[in-house]
Amino acid sequence: MLKPILLPAVLLAAGVGPLQAQTDYYARAGAMWASTLVRDVLVTEVTVQQSVAPMVALGASMPISPGYRAGLEATFASGGFSAEQDGVETDLGTLRTASVMLGLDGPVVQNLRWRVGLGGLFYLPSDDRGIFLEGGPIRFVAGAGADWRRPVMTKWDLMVSARYDLHRFTTDELEQRGFSQAQGVSRVSLSVGLGRGIR
Repeated sequence: MLKPILLPAVLLAAGVGPLQAQTDYYARAGAMWASTLVRDVLVTEVTVQQSVAPMVALGASMPISPGYRAGLEATFASGGFSAEQDGVETDLGTLRTASVMLGLDGPVVQNLRWRVGLGGLFYLPSDDRGIFLEGGPIRFVAGAGADWRRPVMTKWDLMVSARYDLHRFTTDELEQRGFSQAQGVSRVSLSVGLGRGIR
């Protein structure tokens, strides 16, 4: 599943001559919010929720036609997650996520660009227990976003980015406990960083 995603990374890293000169690199840092991972009602409602998590993103892209680029973006976030029942919250430890997405981007107006992507999302819990007793899953993820860029140096831009992505969440442990349907999970992030100018 991940081979088609990793191929552009190899091509970007191996770029030479004119292609290498046109390759855009960037790094951003910010925060990510995610919707409820698990919601169940037995006698009372039980929910499992991630906290707002610090995140970093690294990416690279190259031109495929005038104004349009294809590339790869990797994002890593680390924060807590907890369960809530009857108004009582229980800390479940640290939950890290890592995603790799193959994307396309193009112009909107002036310094604003749109972005869409598909890829894989890896759940990396600090402990294999609870809903992650059988380990963290890998899920297919689709996303979209926008980047605003403004030159701040000869070859570098200030970059402000917003991202939204969606995936279906379940784990082997949840399925063994009879949770037959995956939960839709949305994630939203805001970040700032620097990008090598694509002018």
